[in-house]
Amino acid sequence: MNKHPATYFIKYIILAYPSYTDDDVLKIIRDWGFLDPKEMSFFALLKNDLEPPTDFDPTNILHRPSMKFLRSEKVYEMFMPNAEMHDAWAILADPEKRLLAEHLLLSRLDLTMACKKINQEQNLDFTVRALELFKHYFWNISLLTFDEWGRYLYGRCSLYERYMGLLQAPKELSMYHLRLDQTIESNTMLQNAQKICYYNLLEVAQKPGTPIEKIKSIGVLTKSLTDCHKSLSTSDNALKEILKQFEQFRINHPEIPPPDIKKLAPHGNYSLSGVQEKEKEKEAEHHG
Repeated sequence: MNKHPATYFIKYIILAYPSYTDDDVLKIIRDWGFLDPKEMSFFALLKNDLEPPTDFDPTNILHRPSMKFLRSEKVYEMFMPNAEMHDAWAILADPEKRLLAEHLLLSRLDLTMACKKINQEQNLDFTVRALELFKHYFWNISLLTFDEWGRYLYGRCSLYERYMGLLQAPKELSMYHLRLDQTIESNTMLQNAQKICYYNLLEVAQKPGTPIEKIKSIGVLTKSLTDCHKSLSTSDNALKEILKQFEQFRINHPEIPPPDIKKLAPHGNYSLSGVQEKEKEKEAEHHG
C-alpha cells in the first residue's frame, strides 16, 4: 500500500462516515490541504483493513468493543477529543502554525526544547502533546521512508526541496529554518566548512576524465580549504599568544618578600590614623 502522512485522519473519516465514497473522502482531505494519495486504490485498501466490531458506535464511550477498536486503530482522540486534540486541529486550521509544525516535525528536533524556544521567540502557544497529536493524525513522518516522502511530495509541493532537506538536515540548519536563535562558535563554523570542502573535493576527484569543470571545481575547493585552514590557524595562534603572555606573567611574578611591618609603620599605625591622639597623650605626660 502506498503511504500517506494523514493515514490516521483518513481512517477517522472512513469510520465516522461509512457511507462516503472514495471521492467524498478525497474531497475532505483536499479541503484540508493534503496532497492526494499517489494511487486512488489507497482508500479501498484502507477500508478493507478496517473491521469494526458488531454494533460499532464510536460516539458511545460506554460501548467497550467500540472504544477498544478505536484505540487499536489509533484514532481514539478523533472521536473522543480532549483539549490537546482541539489544539492539534487549531494548528491544522492555521496556515502559519501548520507550516511551522510541519517544518518542526520533519526536522526531528527534540519537541520539548523546540516547543519552548518557539513559544518564547515567536510568541506562540504550542504544547508538546498537541504537536504529537498533530504529527500522528496529520503529518506522520514515521509512516513514510525518505524515498516515500520523495515520491509523495515530488512535483506536487512548492516546498519540495525544503521538506526533503529538513528530513536530513543537521540540528543547526533545522533551527535556522525554524528561525530559532542559536549560538555557533566561529571555529565550529570554519571546521564544518573545511569538512564540506574536503568531502566535496573527494567527490569531484572521483569523476572520470579531466573536463574543465572538474579542474575548476578542484581549484575552487582547494582554495576554500586553504582559506579555512588559514583562518583556523590564525585563530589558534592568537589564542596561543594570549596564553603564552599569561604564562609568562605567572612565571615572572616577583618573589620578593614583603617588607617588615615596622618599616612600613614606624609609628605603629600604617594609615597614620590615631597618631595625633598618641602625640597628645605624650605631651600631657610631659607637662604632668
